[in-house]
Amino acid sequence: MPKRKAIIGWALAGVTLACLLVLPVQTLEVRSRRADRVIFREQTEPGDVFTFAYIHSIEKIPIEGVFAVEADGALRVVETRFPSYGAGLPSQATGKSEDGKWMVAPGGQKLPEFSFYISPINRPSLRMEAKTLDLTNLIDSGDVVVVAVRRYPFLLMRLGHN
Repeated sequence: MPKRKAIIGWALAGVTLACLLVLPVQTLEVRSRRADRVIFREQTEPGDVFTFAYIHSIEKIPIEGVFAVEADGALRVVETRFPSYGAGLPSQATGKSEDGKWMVAPGGQKLPEFSFYISPINRPSLRMEAKTLDLTNLIDSGDVVVVAVRRYPFLLMRLGHN
């Protein structure tokens, strides 16, 4: 009888482990629209933040958009930072950043995903924790990058499969 309980215990543990490895987890996915390939995927939790930065094509000033991952898989705009007003930028900032270099416009909008046209002029990048993706070097000029939260199997993500 103890041998049978041990076998059942090991079998249950194996099934549990297998389920954990194939169950999908929430990830931040950065994809090339034209090539239809994922160039970055990182496991995320609700509340994780990342920054999308680029040079404004008309004003030639740096812009930073800060986004948060929501529990429902949406991306929430936390704030937009810019050093001065210009065409296509929020007309009213609520204040300045702590270092005084950036005007800050509040967000609040929830997006299912966002996309951005890649051009060497814009020099787009995405920062998440200590990682920075130079999107100009990862996606061809003229392509569109799509950033979204997606569900992906835990095991495939850990194995680095995109």
